[in-house]
Amino acid sequence: MFDLKGGSEGNNWNYSDNTKQNYSEMIEGTVVEISNPQARDYNTGQPATWPDGNPKRNLMLTLRNQAGQELTWTFSPRSAAANACLAALDPQGTREQVSIEELLGKFVRVQTQGGVYNAQHPRPWWLTILGEGEVNAVRGLKDLSQPQPTSMSGMPAPQAAPVQQTPPPPVQQQQQPAPQIQAAQQRAAEALGFQQNAPTNAAQMNPNAFNGDPTGGVYDQDIPF
Repeated sequence: MFDLKGGSEGNNWNYSDNTKQNYSEMIEGTVVEISNPQARDYNTGQPATWPDGNPKRNLMLTLRNQAGQELTWTFSPRSAAANACLAALDPQGTREQVSIEELLGKFVRVQTQGGVYNAQHPRPWWLTILGEGEVNAVRGLKDLSQPQPTSMSGMPAPQAAPVQQTPPPPVQQQQQPAPQIQAAQQRAAEALGFQQNAPTNAAQMNPNAFNGDPTGGVYDQDIPF
């Protein structure tokens, strides 16, 4: 959506229109990110919602190929594409629970076939796990249903690195003045109007009081035709 020349295609995998650029029926790469963008209505292009108003969400896998290029594959959680992911992770169908998160860091091949598809004749998908991928390139899960922090320009703000907590320096034992000097200091303080138990400055009481603690439109590509 931020590409000024490439239109709205972005880095979505073009597997359905062989008249456009970068058409391919197969992609390979490391799964570096999995997110859940809001689905869009096929006919209107508007964000899709359930009858209660909650947004419908898709699954989106970002694959990074060996040349460092990334393509996204977006599909419904209850589609033939999702079943292909399930079959790759649980080929025997014997596991009670299977999470798509298990694909993170895997080097996979995703394939489909050209043709005319509809709800009665869905597009076929195959996903094969070829081995471990570029683990260091993995960004992890990205929950787009949660508010994302933004910068002043409105762009998503980079995630701040976790703050390393360092232990405070050891408190040095101060030498107590002699009783005579201590008494003279006390009389001088009283003469100037100071209180012996004056409140500590707020920043000294809590050195972290002023340190901020920032917290944290993809189209549905699982087209049945």
